[in-house]
Amino acid sequence: MPSPGPGRLAAAVEARLPFAERLFDAVRAETADTVGVTRPAWSAEDASAARIVAEAASDLGLEVGYDIAGNLRCTLPGADRGAPEVLTGSHLDSVPTGGHYDGLAGVIAGLVALAAFRDAGATPACDLTVAGLRGEESVWYGIAYVGSRIAVGSLPLEDLDRLRREDTGRTLAEHMAEVGVDVEALRAAPAAPVSPENTRAFLELHIEQGPVLVGEGIPVGIPTTIRGNVRFPYARCTGRYGHSGATPREWRHDAALAVVELVRTLDEFWIEREADGVPDTVFTVGKLFTDPAHHAMTKVPGRCDFTLNFGGTTKGFLDDGRNRTRVLAERIGRERRVEFDLGECVGSDPTPLDPRLRGRLRKSCGSLGLPVREFATVGHDASIFARAGIPAAMVLVRNAHGSHNPDEAMDLADFGEGTKVLGQAMAGLAV
Repeated sequence: MPSPGPGRLAAAVEARLPFAERLFDAVRAETADTVGVTRPAWSAEDASAARIVAEAASDLGLEVGYDIAGNLRCTLPGADRGAPEVLTGSHLDSVPTGGHYDGLAGVIAGLVALAAFRDAGATPACDLTVAGLRGEESVWYGIAYVGSRIAVGSLPLEDLDRLRREDTGRTLAEHMAEVGVDVEALRAAPAAPVSPENTRAFLELHIEQGPVLVGEGIPVGIPTTIRGNVRFPYARCTGRYGHSGATPREWRHDAALAVVELVRTLDEFWIEREADGVPDTVFTVGKLFTDPAHHAMTKVPGRCDFTLNFGGTTKGFLDDGRNRTRVLAERIGRERRVEFDLGECVGSDPTPLDPRLRGRLRKSCGSLGLPVREFATVGHDASIFARAGIPAAMVLVRNAHGSHNPDEAMDLADFGEGTKVLGQAMAGLAV
């Protein structure tokens, strides 16, 4: 049987949901923290998650192995082993004391889809592979998507020794070696394991990390674009400490009020751009704090640290945000007699997801009687494969209470619907 029909595949996915629930529970038990779960990248915890998934894949009769970076690969062999494969999956790491489904849902969904193929007695025309990727969360090494960057060859090899884990201070190479990665073989590898020549598509299922699907009562969504961003992660304003009761306005060098004015003005810029019809924009001040070693209720603040983060689907908005920030900081600093140091500016361009693959996902939704809801999403591993020239698309699954917190609440029935959409799209590609 070359490929299961939509109804047969959907029924096979439904029958495998208890299997998925057992896998979720097993990984949670291994990686639970005092609150939520913690799976650092290239650690004993994300290695445990990979082992549990690998053992389940082996029990299903799949081929199981690891690539040069330690990314897990579980493959259902196709009729033509030399044909480019269809790749699915997501990441195994989490943020500290984070939610259980962020990343892991996509790995287990891929495994359930392959199990459903096997249960339906189907042999795909090409290999179908599930990837359990490492290092997607930027919290560990300061940059995101480390495992997928290595997989497609876009991470400079010097980063193996340059990047250090935030909580340990040890290098990426040291942590990789500790969990069994042959770092010297990685340095000497002649080519990246994933390329447009050997991979026809990458499909990623992920929980939605915002409120759209929950708010609209829809179980799954199809992202159009992965937002780009412009970030100032280490910004600082320096003024001069003074007595709060004895220093008149014209003599103050108030760092906190200067930052507040910058933030307020950038918020107005964001509102203006939305009113102009610029789509899918976000602006966030994730950190804003005075120095606890010196601040006091009765002192004019002499220092204020902060972060700025613009996100959007148009490069024009991101460029405007970057430029507006610099111009405003110069003006406000001059007027308020303080100095802004915005630090390093980092970010990425928006990444449109493949329209043909999105069309397949829409068709899958239609065949299952699901509404089609398309909207932009945040950064995911799919963006790295897309930038490497591999067609990529995503399925988002409804998830209450947001993400990067212990209260993620993906319903297993919604996970099943998303996995059916994913599986049917894979079946359509593997012909």
